[in-house]
Amino acid sequence: MNKIKLFISIFLIFLLLNVIIVFLWQLRTTIKFNNFKPYSDQFTNSLNLSEKDALKLYLETWQRERLFVYDEFTGLKESEITDGKYVNISAKDGRKIKNNPNICKKNIFFYGGEIIFGYDATDSQSIPFYFREILFKNNLDYCVFNFGRKSYYSTQENILLQKHLIKNKIKENDIVIFLNGENENGSKNILNTNFIDKNYNELHQKYWKLYKAGIKYFFDLLPIKQFFEVLINKKILINNYDDRISNQDLDDIKFVFQKNLDIRKSICKINKLECFNFLFFLKINNNLKFEKINKITNTFDLSNIKNQFTIINKFGSLNPEYNKLIAEEMFKVVID
Repeated sequence: MNKIKLFISIFLIFLLLNVIIVFLWQLRTTIKFNNFKPYSDQFTNSLNLSEKDALKLYLETWQRERLFVYDEFTGLKESEITDGKYVNISAKDGRKIKNNPNICKKNIFFYGGEIIFGYDATDSQSIPFYFREILFKNNLDYCVFNFGRKSYYSTQENILLQKHLIKNKIKENDIVIFLNGENENGSKNILNTNFIDKNYNELHQKYWKLYKAGIKYFFDLLPIKQFFEVLINKKILINNYDDRISNQDLDDIKFVFQKNLDIRKSICKINKLECFNFLFFLKINNNLKFEKINKITNTFDLSNIKNQFTIINKFGSLNPEYNKLIAEEMFKVVID
């Protein structure tokens, strides 16, 4: 009888701990973001936003209910948000370009990673948006579409381009602009590959064996388990952070990037598209990668575009002035 009481007591304590963690975790997150300051004063000023609106931008960018969703063939993409004040994304048109004309004489598609998407910048401060502004000043009624996505590199961009071609989104003589460099990782797995592979294998088996995965998921997803995993992962990231790239990795990155450029060139030629490849490196520790990739032909280097107004925040995002400078340089190459 004492053993039963002990078991019940332990179970109730365990249950109570999970309830407390759920309540306090949510409460702590809410309190944290009430007075949270995501950006430096300098970066906030460059956004031309108040601290309150800068926090709104941060929350819409990084703290949506679900930041990413699964995307067929490319792995993942940003989740949709169509009622945001500063960030709006649709599956059909990518990130919102507010200044597109009603009638488009030609379409321009941007592909790239988070720099093209415009992380930590409003819809009206991304590189594609500024590009559209320049088109307007030059009386060109071209529509611009922003399909930049976080962590994307040349392989994913090529696949996304093919998906758009198959869906007849891109037409003959349209312009396609790629910005590469920072995210190139050769033949390494894309973000969340191991997670998707692991979960698919565990759930794709005989029905009468699924209880094993069910039991495992039940314990893995308990709040107390998730809480300790977050703490452990933070410690691992701090202790094991290493951003160095080996010579073997560099050779692989160069090889894959060159192959993707060749594939891209063929796709554009066959479909009669005007395609432009731009290189841009942000981090100093990517200099070796830059030296390797920069020797590849058919690319325009934008890495040296800086002035006294350019700012990079702690998340590695560019301020609006930086985005505008890049758009201006792209325009000089694309529209001659």
